[in-house]
Amino acid sequence: MRFTALLAFLAIGLPARGSGQTCPTGPTALVLSGGGAKGLAHIGVIRALDSLGIRPDLVVGTSMGAIIGAMYASGYTGKQIDSLSRALPLSQLFRTYAPRVPSSIGALQPIVVWEQRPGGGFVLQRSSVLESEVNALLNAGMLRGNLLARGNFDSLIIPFRAVATDLLSGTSVVFRSGDLARAVRASAAIPLLFEPERINERYLGDGGLSANVPVGIARAAGAARLIVSNTTERRPDSLDLRSPLAVIDLLVGNLFRQSPDALSDRDVSIQPDVEGFRSLDFTTGAVAALIEKGYQAALIALSGAGCLPPARRLDPPPLPGFVGRISIADRRAGDSAYVARKVGLVPGTPLDLTELRIRLRRLGSLGHYDALWLYPAGAGDTVSFTLTPRRTPVRVLGIGAVYDNDLGGKVWLGAIDRGVGSDVMETSATAFLGELGQEAKVSFRWRSFLGQVVTPLFQIGGGRKLIRRFLSGSEQSSIELHEAAGLAGAEREWHGGWHGVAGLEALVWSAPGRRGQHALGGRFQLTKTGSSAEPLLDLDAAANDQYRRLELAGIATITLGRLKLRPRVHYGIGTSLPIQLGFPLGGEDEGFAGRHIGEDRSLQEASAGLVILHPLVGAVNLRIEPMVGAVGNASRALPRGNLVAGVRVGLNLATALGPIRVEYGVSEEKRNGLLVRLGRWF
Repeated sequence: MRFTALLAFLAIGLPARGSGQTCPTGPTALVLSGGGAKGLAHIGVIRALDSLGIRPDLVVGTSMGAIIGAMYASGYTGKQIDSLSRALPLSQLFRTYAPRVPSSIGALQPIVVWEQRPGGGFVLQRSSVLESEVNALLNAGMLRGNLLARGNFDSLIIPFRAVATDLLSGTSVVFRSGDLARAVRASAAIPLLFEPERINERYLGDGGLSANVPVGIARAAGAARLIVSNTTERRPDSLDLRSPLAVIDLLVGNLFRQSPDALSDRDVSIQPDVEGFRSLDFTTGAVAALIEKGYQAALIALSGAGCLPPARRLDPPPLPGFVGRISIADRRAGDSAYVARKVGLVPGTPLDLTELRIRLRRLGSLGHYDALWLYPAGAGDTVSFTLTPRRTPVRVLGIGAVYDNDLGGKVWLGAIDRGVGSDVMETSATAFLGELGQEAKVSFRWRSFLGQVVTPLFQIGGGRKLIRRFLSGSEQSSIELHEAAGLAGAEREWHGGWHGVAGLEALVWSAPGRRGQHALGGRFQLTKTGSSAEPLLDLDAAANDQYRRLELAGIATITLGRLKLRPRVHYGIGTSLPIQLGFPLGGEDEGFAGRHIGEDRSLQEASAGLVILHPLVGAVNLRIEPMVGAVGNASRALPRGNLVAGVRVGLNLATALGPIRVEYGVSEEKRNGLLVRLGRWF
């Protein structure tokens, strides 16, 4: 393969250019097709153009071709785009997700979620890509070009056109102006995977629906000669109907397949070998292989081409250094100062490109907006912005459930309303219904307060709870408690799933026949959740006039070949704790091998386990978890003298609704028990 590339490179200098062909005098356009992940082969094509000193006069791109073409037109080299594509977490963004609820409801895994957009009805949430994070990634990646263009794509290092499709008429829409990131987002909006982009009262989808290889659009833009990189795959001879991914990939390919426009003998056609690659396969190996396929195909195709445009040195103009006027396109989304603070833009101050790019990336994971388009404009060293947010749903409803053979069934219902005035105000409510109790809470947030600093939080709730009691492993009659709690404080969200709450908490609780008790003091919580809303770290601390309490739980994931290791720890310590706040061995959610969940409740607990998952068939995994733990009276930092060991062995089935576990546990005390759980406990 390397030898072939060398021959192709040497052939560039042979007399093929001067073979008597009449060369056109007009501009040369680079045309980049759509194709999903297969379009990453365009990066290799651009690398080949760079290595041969070929610089087109115009770039026209559809879908993935628009993403890569916009970066190339913004002044990035093929090598730079290559490095970025390998460094970005593309495989984490472009994969199927279970439905998710906003973090203000909690780290809960729903079965189904309904969302209501402004002016519309409730619809089922798409359980596909993390669209807000994809939009944020595009915004950050297109920032350099957006600031260079300032609304005019002819002002880029190379003039650029992005192709989208009007979903109502089915006709092509060609962007030559506007916000560069939003134009590219519209061009790459694959139906059913992404929400259509609404611009000027038109609903726009993937450009591949109308012009997947936009040859005619490049000619209409004035190109006299074309270099066409086409990553459209031929139709397969057979189809594995048992593979859902294969069926989806075929449907996506059929959507983007049209009769090709004719090329002349003056044009160059580059067709990388993308057979066998899936449209949504953004794994590291696939990305590297596709880029290399594009590079090799381009060297071979260009080796016999004549009349190629000469190399031109294009020095990019300086980027603006100061922030000018800031306005907002949709007043319903909040005032311009609040939205600008989210991305660190302050009129009259220096423009920090690195900080702006970081904040744009972070914005995608905070849940405030699905997208925030910048629309830069102006001239000289100052740039103005017309911020155009796309609001998150004004109302969200979610339902989840779990079943455990020891704890019984439990259901939660959650709702969020952001429709009062604007989405800077938010009300959320959750209710939990189970065999061991029922509770509900309502929270109020004012998200515009102090911009990026903190969000005031007011929360009130209460309910009924049954505290299980055990004697020598046998369950006794439960204690019934009634509780109410209120919290006034503030919360903060950070990029990467971090969430913190601090405030003043008041509690009241009572049991039948017993005198009621109350407590007043401080509360602090810090959590980190993963991409599927699974808690990875949970720290909960309270200090009041009745007791002190600290609880810490953490879990990590380590992949070793086919093995997946998940070490987990749980630690709790307190003084003068009421019975409902004591720490059972193994924690309230997991418990300990061979014992009832909630058993051995004490003032202090420490436990650790190592979950070992090994794939068996499909989504079924062998699950083994050795564990150790101890409880104590909190007289020392760690409980001593009563360390217990145990192990659980069974099967784990990963589903979109959460894991299904069937395990048998044994402890060194020769106690044993079966655990059957459907879903993730909350």
